[in-house]
Amino acid sequence: MKNFWFAGVGFCVALTFVAGCKSSPAEKIVYIPPEYEELMQSSERIPFQKAWAKPETIRQYDKIDVAVVNSPTQLETSWWASSNIRYAVSTHGDDMKYVANYAEESFKKAFEKSQHIKLTDKEGPKTLALEFAIVQIVPNKPVLGAVSNLSSLTPIGLILLPAKLGVKSSSGDGGGAIAMECVLRDSQTGKILAVFSDREKGKTALFNAKEFTAYGNVRAIIDTWTAQIVIALNQIKEGKQVDIKDGEAFTPLDY
Repeated sequence: MKNFWFAGVGFCVALTFVAGCKSSPAEKIVYIPPEYEELMQSSERIPFQKAWAKPETIRQYDKIDVAVVNSPTQLETSWWASSNIRYAVSTHGDDMKYVANYAEESFKKAFEKSQHIKLTDKEGPKTLALEFAIVQIVPNKPVLGAVSNLSSLTPIGLILLPAKLGVKSSSGDGGGAIAMECVLRDSQTGKILAVFSDREKGKTALFNAKEFTAYGNVRAIIDTWTAQIVIALNQIKEGKQVDIKDGEAFTPLDY
């Protein structure tokens, strides 16, 4: 009984810690032009870690052409993140193509719900061009994810749960991670109208079913990003200030 009491206290402490932990931003910008990097700022109203935009100009557009690209320059990953049994059955290049293809489909689904901006595949008047550059992907380790989640269902695992939550939350790549940098242009002139960047990792959860796969968390992050981009563009078209609440870093269950 005493052990479970200590576990309960530890869990509350760990919960308080992880609830306030967000993914750390990328150490540097590798795709966005340097002169625009200097303009980027952080804001609680914007779900991305850094951004700059000209909303008054963006408001004049009603179509968008999206290009998902794998940046030729990638952010470095830690040795632990690079040590993944997945690379015995797949290459990093193949995984990059898979994630890029998934992002393209995610954008199609997201813009189907847009009230003001329609997706197109060609440049033209009143047409935006979005470059969605993937600058880092870190696959989850499914075996470790399965062991970690299933062990939480045992008495010993329950006692160790506070420690596991703390480790997952403090890890920069816990459950898989992805970083992106975006450049929004006028499709005809190439003039840059917005830039933004973000890096996210899998959510810390008591039980995370996405950790049973290599890219479950990464797919969820991409879906969140594409939805947020559509919401932001809709708010700009409506003459509103962009104000999007970012998701919590901790959730009891993620599936």
